Amino acid sequence: MSEWGPCRHGGVASQVSLLENWLKQRGYQVSVLCNHGCCKGSGHVEASSLLPLDHYFAIPSPSFIEETVRRLKPDVIHVHHVFTPLSLATGAICKRLEVPCIFTNHSLPPVGSHDKWAPISYVSPYRWILKPTIATAVSNAAADFLKRFLGWRNVKVIPNAVDCEKYRPGDGKRKNTVLYVGRLVWRKGVHVLVDASRRLSEMSRDTKIIIAGDGYMKPYLQAIAPNDERILFLGEVDEQRKIKLYQESKVFVLPSLGGESFGVVLLESFASGTPVVASRVGGIPEIVDHGVNGLLTRPGDTRGLVSAIKLLLDDEELWSRLSYNARKKAEEKYSIRNIGRMYEETYTEALEKNKVQN
Repeated sequence: MSEWGPCRHGGVASQVSLLENWLKQRGYQVSVLCNHGCCKGSGHVEASSLLPLDHYFAIPSPSFIEETVRRLKPDVIHVHHVFTPLSLATGAICKRLEVPCIFTNHSLPPVGSHDKWAPISYVSPYRWILKPTIATAVSNAAADFLKRFLGWRNVKVIPNAVDCEKYRPGDGKRKNTVLYVGRLVWRKGVHVLVDASRRLSEMSRDTKIIIAGDGYMKPYLQAIAPNDERILFLGEVDEQRKIKLYQESKVFVLPSLGGESFGVVLLESFASGTPVVASRVGGIPEIVDHGVNGLLTRPGDTRGLVSAIKLLLDDEELWSRLSYNARKKAEEKYSIRNIGRMYEETYTEALEKNKVQN
């Protein structure tokens, strides 16, 4: 179950797709029910909504979900993303039908500390309706938020995954390019990178900034960007183009200001052997080891961002070491093979736990 299906852009969608394909290769029968991004001709089930609204506001039909669950007769239901109408409806149905349910949290509050958000949960239906067999989160930061916001005591941390066969270093020479991939929204801090581009351009005339993605801030970012060819807005790109961008770029930047539970793009960059410069917020420091496979900066610190990027562009020895370590960590810790097995063990654990409870 996922608000975002495998054929939609985004971190959650990429994880649903990876896990679906890996489980099928392992011989499991897998069905995906989603609100948006269901792949045509794939057998995915598109959730029926009570009202013709988009995204978070699309209230799913509980009767349709229950009919689908009864028809498919799943041994286990895995719900990706806790805080959506689809997850709320699914949680109630899992409890009523006594189907073991794993809930995976992919998010953090957009602003503010966990403690400030905790009181809100007492008037939220999520605290009272969701009773997962097992709760997981993609990072310690995301797990801590569940514990504080919903009062869940036991949350298992299972990181996001990456396909290390698909995302890998290229054979060609890297260009003097700084890359950003993701949504163009305020909390991602892309405006900080655009501001940094002015100073980078003054220091090095051949440095280019490539921004791949779309969002409500795009017109503003284009308005404040230097009026030359050194910063390029590509809009949304398909996966093959994205892979090539990682392989050709010297540095990947994630200048988030907050609300970053993990950052799947960091794993894609690691697997491509591209060192990362990222903000020290949310779950990012759990992935990026400062000075080992990337560099961490303070959120919103334009000067610090410029210094870190320039260091990687200028110091070839440092770049090579961080590139090697990034690829190594992706293979050893975040490959879909490793993460898939962790979920496989969790499904078995949920089945056994459900038998005891019922």
